[in-house]
Amino acid sequence: MERPFLTFGVGSYLLGVPADELIEVNRNLKCTKVPGSPKMIRGILNLRGLLMPAIDVGAYLDILDAKSESFCIILNVQGNHIALMVDSIGDINTFNPSELVLPPAHLFGQSQEAILGAYRLSEGLLIILDTPAISRNAQSHNGAKPIGFQSLPVLN
Repeated sequence: MERPFLTFGVGSYLLGVPADELIEVNRNLKCTKVPGSPKMIRGILNLRGLLMPAIDVGAYLDILDAKSESFCIILNVQGNHIALMVDSIGDINTFNPSELVLPPAHLFGQSQEAILGAYRLSEGLLIILDTPAISRNAQSHNGAKPIGFQSLPVLN
């Protein structure tokens, strides 16, 4: 049985999250900065009275060419709401879970939790994020170092 994923771009990477967690996609939402919060937390977002952390995916994954300013993906992850700040929005594509390729063993830090794996595309990879791990890290960030994401292959 195939599973749908929302695809989006951050820097030169194509990433995906489970489409069944998607609440909505917005543009240019304003968030309130929180003093002392880690770089990956852009601030707190108030969406129609629902407060959630706004996670800068580029900062979270240490993607150097990320802007993460234009689009905001609102997710419900195991009952917790999070907002992912990303560069661009793609399509919802379906993939067979048996075709998921596990992440390389040389990744370190948060990536051991943040990346479920990747699907091969005709041009590059779709990297699937582990949204429960990202949600946990955003809500109880302990100062972990960036994950060294630039060691993964980029899209052509």
